[in-house]
Amino acid sequence: MTANGTSTTWDVASDAGTESTYECLECGTRVTATSHPGNCPECEASLRNCATSIE
Repeated sequence: MTANGTSTTWDVASDAGTESTYECLECGTRVTATSHPGNCPECEASLRNCATSIE
């Protein structure tokens, strides 16, 4: 974590107050949140942060 409260994961800067988009790996539902929302609100499957690579 840097002095200004941000951290970097891979090449994507992360700020605790910044909203990110998460996508369901099963049904494709998208959720916007400031922290990982857990499971999909539609089907309970895992969500992934769209700002990170899926490689």
